[in-house]
Amino acid sequence: MRDFDPIRFRQVHLDFHTSEHIEGVGADFAEDDFIGSLRRANVDTVNVFAMCHHGWSYFDTRVGAPHPHLATNLLPRMLDACKRHDIEAPVYITVGFNERSAREHPEWVAVAPAGMGRYGPPSDDPAAPRTTGFDGWHMMCLNTPYLDYIVDYTREVIERFDPVGIFYDIVGEYPCACEYCLRSLAEMGLEAGNHEHHRRLAQQVYLRYLQRTSELIWSLNPKTRLYHNCCTERMGDKSAYPYYSHYDIESLPSGGWGYDYFTSMARYIRNLDFRYLGMTGKFHKSWGEFGGFKSATALKFECEQMLAFGARICIGDQLHPSGRMDASTYAAIGEAFEGIADKEPWCADTAAVADIAILSAAAWTGSGEVRDSDMGAYMMLEESHQLFDIIDDSMDFSKYRVLILPDAIRVNDALRRKLEDYLGAGGKIMLSAESGLRQDEETFALDVGADYLGRSEWEIDYTQAAEDLAGEGGLVASPFLNYEPGRRIEPRSADAEIWASTWRPYFNRTNGHFCSHLHAPAAEPTGHPAVIRHGNAVYFAQPLFRAYRKHGVRLYRDLFLACLRRLLPNPTLLTDLPSAGKANLTRLPGPNGDAYVLHLLYAVPILRGDTQVIEDIPTLRDVSVRVKLDRAVREVRMLPDLALVPHHVDEAGYASVSVDVTGHRMIQFIV
Repeated sequence: MRDFDPIRFRQVHLDFHTSEHIEGVGADFAEDDFIGSLRRANVDTVNVFAMCHHGWSYFDTRVGAPHPHLATNLLPRMLDACKRHDIEAPVYITVGFNERSAREHPEWVAVAPAGMGRYGPPSDDPAAPRTTGFDGWHMMCLNTPYLDYIVDYTREVIERFDPVGIFYDIVGEYPCACEYCLRSLAEMGLEAGNHEHHRRLAQQVYLRYLQRTSELIWSLNPKTRLYHNCCTERMGDKSAYPYYSHYDIESLPSGGWGYDYFTSMARYIRNLDFRYLGMTGKFHKSWGEFGGFKSATALKFECEQMLAFGARICIGDQLHPSGRMDASTYAAIGEAFEGIADKEPWCADTAAVADIAILSAAAWTGSGEVRDSDMGAYMMLEESHQLFDIIDDSMDFSKYRVLILPDAIRVNDALRRKLEDYLGAGGKIMLSAESGLRQDEETFALDVGADYLGRSEWEIDYTQAAEDLAGEGGLVASPFLNYEPGRRIEPRSADAEIWASTWRPYFNRTNGHFCSHLHAPAAEPTGHPAVIRHGNAVYFAQPLFRAYRKHGVRLYRDLFLACLRRLLPNPTLLTDLPSAGKANLTRLPGPNGDAYVLHLLYAVPILRGDTQVIEDIPTLRDVSVRVKLDRAVREVRMLPDLALVPHHVDEAGYASVSVDVTGHRMIQFIV
């Protein structure tokens, strides 16, 4: 991995996608207004535009085309002003969307192969209503001379401005059936219309783009930061990572990503050799929203959440075509960034502490269809404030005390050997549904103390926890409903423990046999376990994690946590923070030994209309925190003010404190 200068913490991404039908572009731009707005808002980095999705440039380019109504040489003025005031300014270049190029070179426009969706607006009639969002733009094909244009344009930007970084937008693997791609398929001996062949070509085209752009930039300045904002990237596919200097987690919570996307991605990306940042937006909903304002309360919490999970912070904005900064926007950004600088020294380049890892089903299968299983496991652990990572099969299992394989991880020989080594070294695993089965046959690849008999014949089933487990976990004694049926297993080991059993309904629901509104009630036990433990492995017969993500049944989480407590009776962190809160523990090396920083977050997003909002952040009083580290805790301090907090160490070695939490609380444990 190349060495790049650290990324600063407080960034604004200043969109400037500006139509040719608007005049006076940049006419009201003034350096004092621009810099003053950024400085008052405590911004230390701003992404500024060379070329936008409309295809226009905002400087006197010789390769591209300046906006026809550009009233000033905007980009150089922005860059010069930022340089004078020590504000870093990476430069934005659109790639995938380019309306001017689409009009002037329709042969460069990507054409979706039949049966693989559609790119761009459904109609090119100028009078037709324009779609919004991703479908509002024509997609360009990088297997055409358009790639040469992007490379030449990039060379001009780098040679003229030598920016601190380049941000390429809307890139990825887009199967295409344009004339260039059809020719390439024929040359490769591949078949047009074969979806897999189109995907294979798309992978090669994207890799060639990554190589050409990155090699050019780093040949001109090897220190230039570079990010390709990929819209098709799959967790676990690292083929593009050599061409990144860092990672941006675009995750506007109100723009469709939700409040869990950033933290789930951060738990994965932090295991890679990247600095990373989170990207939210000042908009009520999403990009391109003029006059939309997220509450400063929500924006501040989103910034604190990024900081708590080891990320630098980026807030998206869109500059008015006039070039005038919006005072209300930067007042809100300033409020969101208030106090962040004071916390930064305890958040830079830390290492996360984790007891547990989720082995991502999406990364293993290469399919986003199983992401619900990953997210169900994520939700259970996040809501119970476990310390955990999300990993792929290439990563080190030995760091974790418990490994979770959610629902859909069928095992090949290489993964089987790695899991057996992990178990042999004392690691513990929790599997569900198809996880642990062989990839090529309907038998378990791992010894879970049972034989696999196949899928249940029932459309729903029920789980009844064993009496002792139900008592430990606060579970109901009665059989409870599984909205999705499980798998049938038969114990075959004398030392296997049955922690829960499966019940069947009276019958499946048909026109001739039905009961009440939904399904038949529980009839009797099937004789098949719902949860079985054998050695250091616990297997759930139902797709517990996907079901929790889809249905939110608390009993599913309670069942899982009751089993987890038996495998992990002494986790690093214990807290009574409510379930809507989040916790993250990091290690900060120091000259006099390590310090640990615990981040506690609490806010409750509420669905208003079709958008999640955060309006109120209450203060939680006397939140109990117990931490057990590898060495004795000598003192505890609140951050960033370093106020000393009395703590107690109990017989089990846990250091205990009681704290108040308003949005974000940082607690330092010094060992």
